[in-house]
Amino acid sequence: MTFHRDAVPGGVPLDLADHDAIARVVGEARPDIVVVAAADAFVERCEREPVATRAVNVEALRRIADAAPNALLVVFSSEYVFDGRSGPYAEDDPVSPINEYGRQKVDVERIARDRADHLILRVSGVYGWSKARTNFVTQLVDKLRARERFTVPSDQLITPTPAPDLARAVVELVDLGARGTYHAAGPEILERPEFARRAAAAFGLDAGLLDLMPTADLGLKAPRPLRAGLRTEILRRSLGHGLAPSAEALAAMREREPAR
Repeated sequence: MTFHRDAVPGGVPLDLADHDAIARVVGEARPDIVVVAAADAFVERCEREPVATRAVNVEALRRIADAAPNALLVVFSSEYVFDGRSGPYAEDDPVSPINEYGRQKVDVERIARDRADHLILRVSGVYGWSKARTNFVTQLVDKLRARERFTVPSDQLITPTPAPDLARAVVELVDLGARGTYHAAGPEILERPEFARRAAAAFGLDAGLLDLMPTADLGLKAPRPLRAGLRTEILRRSLGHGLAPSAEALAAMREREPAR
């Protein structure tokens, strides 16, 4: 296991911007399976700084793939590979990204597909506890607990994906010998305001502090695919089950909240 900013017991430090270090670390490990979960997932930064973020999100993956030519390559993609005009989307629907982050993820998928032994996992709206507290639910909880208002896009769909369930699904898919592209997302496609209200209710917070606003009025540089959503029938068929629905996953998240 490698890490960058936050040390992991027994882990090896690795900066994905250091391509020579990638070749050295991966070459020394000689892995059978490489799971590339690290990325710069800040959509606005990708739009503003395409060269710098592409070096981490795309070129680093290319170096990893070259350094481990015989390993199973597991990569994470996004619903942002779609334009959001005709969702929900299945795995074999044509991609048509409308922002730089989506374009980078399309290139990530191409790198993975250049080798026979690959597993591509498209996700949407991943949420759960993290030290950075940057996902949609943790930001909502922190704002509402502080009695501050929280702005929610009123016209976007989301396929909420609980991070602990996603991690377990990745392990299950690898153990099953799965290959190809999977939509590894939650079982519900929701309007963002509805998901925000469910999150507020799960944590006993005031949904009256939510401000709904069209995406076009949010002042974002990167366009968003508004009516996306990921279909997950293939995942459920392969595993024999899906990820937890939002009510169950949010309740579990509240029960497992770490001390601050």
